[in-house]
Amino acid sequence: MANETVTDEKVEDDKTTKTDFLVLGSKSHKKKREVKRVLPNWLAHPEIISADLNSGPTLDEMNSILDSQLIEILRANGIDKLFPVQASILAWLSKSEKDRKLGWWPRDICVSAPTGSGKTLAYVLPIVQQLQFRLVPKIRCLIVVPVQELAVQVHKVVITYTSYTNLKAGLITGASSFEQEQSNIIRKTLSDEYISTVDILIATPGRLIDHILKTPGFSLESLRYLVIDEADRATEWLQYIPEAHSGAPPLTLENLSSSPPFAQKLLFSATLSQDPQKLNQFRLFQPILFTSVIVSDKDTDVNLDEEVGNFLGRYTGPEELKERAVECSPEFKPIALYQILVRKSTIPKTLVFTNSAESAHRLSLLLQLLLSERNVVVGELSSRIVAKQREEVLNKFALDEINVLVSSDALARGMDIPNVQLVVSYDLPKHIKGYIHRAGRTGRAGKSGVAISILTHNQIGIFKQMLSSVHKTLPKVKQMELTDIADTLDYQNHLTKLKDLLEKEKVITLNRIKAKKRKYNQQSTGEK
Repeated sequence: MANETVTDEKVEDDKTTKTDFLVLGSKSHKKKREVKRVLPNWLAHPEIISADLNSGPTLDEMNSILDSQLIEILRANGIDKLFPVQASILAWLSKSEKDRKLGWWPRDICVSAPTGSGKTLAYVLPIVQQLQFRLVPKIRCLIVVPVQELAVQVHKVVITYTSYTNLKAGLITGASSFEQEQSNIIRKTLSDEYISTVDILIATPGRLIDHILKTPGFSLESLRYLVIDEADRATEWLQYIPEAHSGAPPLTLENLSSSPPFAQKLLFSATLSQDPQKLNQFRLFQPILFTSVIVSDKDTDVNLDEEVGNFLGRYTGPEELKERAVECSPEFKPIALYQILVRKSTIPKTLVFTNSAESAHRLSLLLQLLLSERNVVVGELSSRIVAKQREEVLNKFALDEINVLVSSDALARGMDIPNVQLVVSYDLPKHIKGYIHRAGRTGRAGKSGVAISILTHNQIGIFKQMLSSVHKTLPKVKQMELTDIADTLDYQNHLTKLKDLLEKEKVITLNRIKAKKRKYNQQSTGEK
């Protein structure tokens, strides 16, 4: 029958027909194409900020954008020109505010710029300028930072640049009692209504959640700006933000006809992830990326977080920073640090980072013993010290009353301590982000600085892999022979003294605990 006839042409067609189905028993001779993640347009085509800190405009050139009184405060603080990131964000947010008044919803921004490039002022200046004419105090700007010390620093900056306005800044970090923080940010009127006493609130994540859940009258409904400083840290707190500010509603004609009901998000970090999946948690509205990198065409296809491509700015460091590394045996690491500090006639202003509070404490005691004859003051900063004492230590270090500060990683992110000349990673950080933030405490604001890593032999490969993962070159590792120096310093005797000091501390701590227990028992007996 004609309809059962199979022509040679038909058979040939069947052989060449492409199919995605696998025929059992057959072998596929073609390699499947690797599926690559495509970088969104806003990440692939960012706004480029100059990495040259000296290329920013003078204050006179910013007259048309920046409020004259803000310019006067900047000059009073010794600033006569802005850094590129500050000028770029100020100009963008000023334009964004004009668009907002015309009914346009403001776009969110992400800023990835080197440590020490002036990111704090980049958001403080435009926000103060836009909020200064408010009539009723409400929390209109929330600034979330990862650690207490950074929050205190940001709070001081905000207070400085709101001094000519009626704006009030609040701080909630846990440094003060919860009740004290409540009274500082919320007031109850005679008619039993709660009103905010602050316009700009700086918070650490945990304390922010506490106030959202437990403080009567605490409201973020009037937010206009949500600033996330060091945005690559944990973001569990986002789920506690009012739904209206967690993300923009759908773009419909009805929604567009109303004023923006959500806060404009501003994300700032020196290690901002450019992984779209990670950034999605922020629910950004038509975001724009500002970064100090040049992006090539091949950045449209990158395996993010495994391959950086040419996105060198993902982990950016200042050009003024010199990075070095030394190798020594584990038992001589304190001697290596000593040698680094005393190599010049004057000991530089130095930050030393360890991976734990216990290590910071032991090292600070030993270093004080080793440097005792040089009239050098060694300080300690870690979670072992209460918040008030940590602030005192930081102030002394800023004022050069402490020469060498040994710290756990609490200080590594965002803190701006003037004139730090040397940063030493005594312990190798666990992640590249930790290294970038540690090193970024020096070489800031256009000043030169040195970052040195002390490595043991088996850490060199790990360190190399860590740096190469973000396209950084491994500095030449200098071998340190320290046996003779250890003998000269009578190192073993100092270790014995350290052991005695730690034992005495242990006894004092135990006696203090016993005394508290006795007092508690006496009070309990007395009550009965």
